[in-house]
Amino acid sequence: MEHYNKNNINILIEQMPKTPRISISFFFKVVKKEKFAGINSLLARLLLQGTKNYSASKLAELFENQCIDITSKAKQDYLKLSLVFLNEDLKEAINLTKDLILNSTFNDYKKEIYKMKNEIISDLDNPKFKLTDCFVKTIFDNHPYSATHTKILESIDNITKEDIIETHKELLKNFHSIVFVGDCENKTELIDYLSSNFNFLESNDTKNEIEDLFTTQNKEDKLIFIPKNDAQQAQILQGWLVPSFNSPLSPNYSILNNILGAQGLSSRLFVNLRDKQGLAYTVRSQYETLLHSAIFDLYIGTAPININKSLLGFEDELQKLADKAPLNEELIGARENIKGRLKYFSQNNSQICSIQGYNYTMGLGLDYNEKFLSKLDKVTAEDVSNTAKNLLQTPKLTVIIAPEEYRIE
Repeated sequence: MEHYNKNNINILIEQMPKTPRISISFFFKVVKKEKFAGINSLLARLLLQGTKNYSASKLAELFENQCIDITSKAKQDYLKLSLVFLNEDLKEAINLTKDLILNSTFNDYKKEIYKMKNEIISDLDNPKFKLTDCFVKTIFDNHPYSATHTKILESIDNITKEDIIETHKELLKNFHSIVFVGDCENKTELIDYLSSNFNFLESNDTKNEIEDLFTTQNKEDKLIFIPKNDAQQAQILQGWLVPSFNSPLSPNYSILNNILGAQGLSSRLFVNLRDKQGLAYTVRSQYETLLHSAIFDLYIGTAPININKSLLGFEDELQKLADKAPLNEELIGARENIKGRLKYFSQNNSQICSIQGYNYTMGLGLDYNEKFLSKLDKVTAEDVSNTAKNLLQTPKLTVIIAPEEYRIE
């Protein structure tokens, strides 16, 4: 992928000859704390709900008739507007996108708030979703990353149309890049075309105020028990704040994650807690990276009577890796699994567009994947063991949902 800057607009292009569909994404960075939790997500939804030129129903009809697949999504660190369409529909797709970004009316914000609230309430009826919500809200306490569903419910009714308009203006100031992946006959013409159509956007290096807000540090282990008496299964989530993708330790955590619980049927948690001990219905580990931090967590769904055994199982598996480095074949298997997953999710134009746009927006560079894979090959078994030791010495957060009679303190 190549980077160009025309009229102060970052344009990333990956030429994919003879592919029938083009993928384009527009990335906007989130650099300020939301005035109200969830307002960026609400804005992302409203961008597709009508402009000064077209009603929501007319927009849906236009996109459907042109076979243009469009999504708008807000995440913790960015908002992304993505389109996939046939090569011959480039001009139509660009015209509609320009209209969405410039002329969205946000007139249906009350209806969208109502829909969003009911979706959140429905999600929180799911014990596993409620578990994750509590975990994230707690571990990122006092930071914008803590804006989970429950926090959104607390403030969403206070959002006004003026708040949405101001959020939209702020987002346009923090436009980051246009990413194009597809068949491109004339790159120079494409750059001119994109830069002229979106000359109202500028790629600014705005100070990221969110980074300065990150003061969350767990001083000691914390356990939260959420009683749910009708639950047939106990849900347990245990995790730590750890270095993110911008740390040299990131490859170590990636391999530790793969060995512990991200490799499916052959991962240690699956083999030892599910197969050998019969503790788990579901068990896994996860290493989730964000711009300002990352979470390493372990999850298990088990019979309530097995809560203590499961927690001991988590500790035991980490301790085994801390005491004895993994065998070389296990290390090689973890590397190959991570490489295979990365390759699998980088096959089509849409996936390439999303991954490369994300890497560039997060400041990782367009060669981040290659550098990461190179670093992955340098991780030793002792590095993995030391990473497990570090986790055991780091304060952890544990959240449990189960019937009251199984409460632990």
